[in-house]
Amino acid sequence: MKNMNAIKLPKLLTRTLYTTLMCSLPLLGITKAYASQVSAPLKVTLSPSDPTWQLAINNKLLGPTEVLIEPTERGFARQVQPLLQEGKYQEVAALFKSRDINNDSTALNLLRAQVLLTLKEFNSAETAYLACLKSAPDLVKAHQGLSLLYMQQANYTKAQTHLVHSIELGQADAQSYAQLAYIHVQHSQPWSAVAAYRQALMLEPETAQYQQGLLFALIESGDLSQANALLKELLNKTPDNAELWLQRAQIALQLEQNKQALSAIEVALKLNPKDTSNQLLAAQLHLSEGSSKRAVSLLKQGLKHATKAQQADVINTTMQTLGWLVSQQQWDLAKELIRSAKRLTKRLPSEEQAQFSVYSAQLAMQQGNSKRAVKSLNNALKINPNLGDALLSLASIYRDKNQLTQAKLMYVRAQALPKYQLSAWLGLSQIAIDSKNYPEALKHLKKAYQANPQRQDLITNIRALENIVRQEG
Repeated sequence: MKNMNAIKLPKLLTRTLYTTLMCSLPLLGITKAYASQVSAPLKVTLSPSDPTWQLAINNKLLGPTEVLIEPTERGFARQVQPLLQEGKYQEVAALFKSRDINNDSTALNLLRAQVLLTLKEFNSAETAYLACLKSAPDLVKAHQGLSLLYMQQANYTKAQTHLVHSIELGQADAQSYAQLAYIHVQHSQPWSAVAAYRQALMLEPETAQYQQGLLFALIESGDLSQANALLKELLNKTPDNAELWLQRAQIALQLEQNKQALSAIEVALKLNPKDTSNQLLAAQLHLSEGSSKRAVSLLKQGLKHATKAQQADVINTTMQTLGWLVSQQQWDLAKELIRSAKRLTKRLPSEEQAQFSVYSAQLAMQQGNSKRAVKSLNNALKINPNLGDALLSLASIYRDKNQLTQAKLMYVRAQALPKYQLSAWLGLSQIAIDSKNYPEALKHLKKAYQANPQRQDLITNIRALENIVRQEG
């Protein structure tokens, strides 16, 4: 022992192993959380308008139409005409129910179909439209009606068939091309959508809905140069349109211009402060640009105002951000976020509840409150007994308090988890050195090296321990 003390190997070993241990310990799950944050593709949540096109019901039954009612049906026509003019479509539909669809003319079935479509009685409307096409296969209004019906049911393949047929039959107006463009968007055919939207704009160049549809299709097609040019024109006309600013942000993200994207999203958030989805994106971008304070501010707003449907996304981003803040030792901001998120933790899945407890423990350790840290870590282990982060953290606290038996127990549990074996073996080696049980320390250190031969830094400690064991004989 005199020789050993003279060359001070235990002290040197302790310092070296402690450094090695600290370098190899996982950061309480932070590495995993942060990796998922930075690797996930960032995308603005856009809300392209659903189609709002409606086919006008021809209330002037005796006006010029593609088909005419039969003379025997004029009494019924006079009965329903005032109801149509007053928009009492339910009453009109009730009157139609007393009539046999097979005995009505094509014109009356077309009216029946249009009324039922307006009432969103899709199955009955489809039957009436198909009855029209059976007697008049090229009836444009029937093809138009069916295309709209199928679009509202998201059956875009059938909708496209009837819409193309109506265009071929001469109904080549701006609305038809815009509907066709929308169908191409739903089929993930952005270039076809671009062509159809341009055709619609040739006929109605000032229609904002078609302009925004073209912009969306250009972005989806990857033609960002044309999209940017159109976007500038649209923003000059309507600078208070939050959706346009979000599209500018999406273009910037695709060009990997995160600062420009962030500026655009911030403008959109000023115009629409309740846009929780893009608040979360802004928080992630602020974090990546080093604006942690603003990121936390946005997340606190999200935690406060999120609906039940949004809470899962808000909490997920909050957990990722907490991991980042702890890894960067930004404790004041971590404390703010933990306080804001605490009321929602009971709604978290059990695994995330456990991880939240670990983050809370990490903050408590930083504040020197080991009692609260131990309580949080034990709570985490109640939820998930195999949470390696919590086991290693508890072991570290116990070791610092010189409660080596408890620390050893935590390391023994952690070594059963493949992901945490290295840190556990190093911890057990450290405890053995602190207890001057050098053969035991050597055993654990050799296990660590055999499982991780790339860790050449362990060889120095192994050789030093072998020398000590030989000297002790």
